[in-house]
Amino acid sequence: MALRSLLGLIEDDPAATTLAREGGHAFVSASLRPYLIAALSDRDPVAQAHPTLIVVGDDRAARELAGDLRAWLEPRRVRYYPSRGVAYESHLAPPPHLVGLRVAALDALLSAHGPDEQPPVVVVSAVALSEKVPDPALRPRSFVLRVGELLDLDECAAELVAAGYERVDQVAERGQFALRGGLLDVFPATEDRAVRVDMFDVEIESLRWFSTFTQRSLGDLAEVEIAPAAELALEHRELAEIAAGEEQSDRPDVAELLPVERFGALLDLLDADTELLVAAEEELKPALSDHWTDVCAAFADADAHHLYVNPHDIESALAGRARIWLSSISGEQPLQLRAQAADTAARSLAEAEPELEKLVRSGYRTVVAFPRRGEGERAAYNLGRMKATWLGENADRMPAHPSQALEPSLRFAAASLREGFVAPQLKLAIFPEHRLLRRRRAERAGTAPGGGAGRGGPGG
Repeated sequence: MALRSLLGLIEDDPAATTLAREGGHAFVSASLRPYLIAALSDRDPVAQAHPTLIVVGDDRAARELAGDLRAWLEPRRVRYYPSRGVAYESHLAPPPHLVGLRVAALDALLSAHGPDEQPPVVVVSAVALSEKVPDPALRPRSFVLRVGELLDLDECAAELVAAGYERVDQVAERGQFALRGGLLDVFPATEDRAVRVDMFDVEIESLRWFSTFTQRSLGDLAEVEIAPAAELALEHRELAEIAAGEEQSDRPDVAELLPVERFGALLDLLDADTELLVAAEEELKPALSDHWTDVCAAFADADAHHLYVNPHDIESALAGRARIWLSSISGEQPLQLRAQAADTAARSLAEAEPELEKLVRSGYRTVVAFPRRGEGERAAYNLGRMKATWLGENADRMPAHPSQALEPSLRFAAASLREGFVAPQLKLAIFPEHRLLRRRRAERAGTAPGGGAGRGGPGG
């Protein structure tokens, strides 16, 4: 929540306020882009009252942007809508963990929102936009597990398999489940944590979130929804799954095996009040063109339209609906929003202190973001002349006008950010700890391949 208090400072930049008010095309420095998008999505009650769909080039860029927006917009929901991960023409079903992300993002966009619930921000890649989406009514049904209700574990296992879940020895990621005696572990496709179902004979005695890494309990819950981990019900998946095991030359056209008449473009499913923002205009056309070339190589050109949307239709839809277009390539855009990347060569906080002090003396609101608060509290002991307070505490309350907020000083925040920036127009400097300290960058670069997040990337 702390970083979100800084978004109102965007009003100090005339180019940003013009963009928010009038829309159009703008150049934005890559380091500033997540902050700007978060601020535009959250700029006033009207913007906060509508879902926002943000379009980038590929899945990696979408996943990373969603992670940064999550830090800036917390507690507002930010979802990542990935592509399927497998081509339709392969006859393979997408991995359950990707289906879970897609289902969660799509349902968040299409669902009604209560008076106390802000609509989501969803980040999607151009490739994902080009893949047609099965009618949500074609999915396997979801079901709810509740404490105190009766449950036949064998029947539940069969229902999970029908819903696209994979049975494993130990749950590790979305869309998996494991049975051990009177325990059922399941990682719901749309959740960020796994659930342990503890049985007393045939009754659900308890439900607990747990860590798949440590196996430790993360808290009790009364009920949990088990959303489908497949886009299509079993009867629609079976023929394609059988065909996937056949020789390439013997496979029927996948369009003959799927109910393609009930597949549609994602953009066609959205309500008219959904705000569209193109975050990387320079990436859009190349990504769509490359993907369409691959699609047409696999299908006859006339058949591709059954399961994919051609680039022209996507570009036309975005041209008609997207109000704001951002690019990190400077050209003839009428609006320019510039910032420098936040980076130092310091090996410790004490060594970085002169640079931070210089920024504060120059009038910058300077923030260092630590993934965990404990790390920041330990780092504070290494400061010499400067003192740091925690963003969002004490006097950090937004006044009537954002420019009156946050006098120049050093503040710490608990947030995970990939990139920071130094924005002269905003007099705002944001340093993720790993960008401030060279030692921390070296540690991140040297992380073993298995030491990061699971295959699903950031959750929703």
